[in-house]
Amino acid sequence: MKALNALAYGVAFLIAAGEIARFWGSERFVPMALDELAVAGALAWAGWRSARDGALWHLASWGALCGLVLVLLVETLDHQMHGPAKAAGPVYLVALSLMLVIGLWAVGRALRLVRHEGGR
Repeated sequence: MKALNALAYGVAFLIAAGEIARFWGSERFVPMALDELAVAGALAWAGWRSARDGALWHLASWGALCGLVLVLLVETLDHQMHGPAKAAGPVYLVALSLMLVIGLWAVGRALRLVRHEGGR
């Protein structure tokens, strides 16, 4: 559980810091960054609550991350394949793919922990 908590805090920090840096000072901050910040908040919440509630919150928050990353990955692939291509599209594709792999690993780990904890 410690590795899952550390990963949740680390990924939450990276997502939040990236979105704040990307949209800081922009009038688009509120609508554009809220989904990523919500997922970052859910990951931090899961890490904080895991001592009391077990891995259930991890299962939900990592699942939300996987869903968000999958949508972003498909949108980026669409831009790269059908235009207009993003200048840093290949970098985004690699980063999003890595995030999806990490998220899927975390979902699997959380699921194993929930089964071991008896659904707690």
